[in-house]
Amino acid sequence: MTHDEFMALDPAGAAEKLNELLDAGKSQEEALAEYGLGKPDLLKLNVFFVKGKFVGRAWGGYTSTKATGNEGAGELGLGGSFKDIKPVS
Repeated sequence: MTHDEFMALDPAGAAEKLNELLDAGKSQEEALAEYGLGKPDLLKLNVFFVKGKFVGRAWGGYTSTKATGNEGAGELGLGGSFKDIKPVS
């Protein structure tokens, strides 16, 4: 499988292929070299190396839809708008 073919895989499939190489006794670096991958490639694929194995996530970014309270910026707060910011005198 070429690098481009590997990059076309979904995250779960990519992680599975890499884990097969780990199960065969290869190190993390050797598994990545098998497909010509670097760490930036893993980020693009949403594949992470956690606790000795590769894990693929279906989507990137935040995975929780629950509000944490950090959604606003400064005085804006949750649901605020930039038009509500008052100029500093």
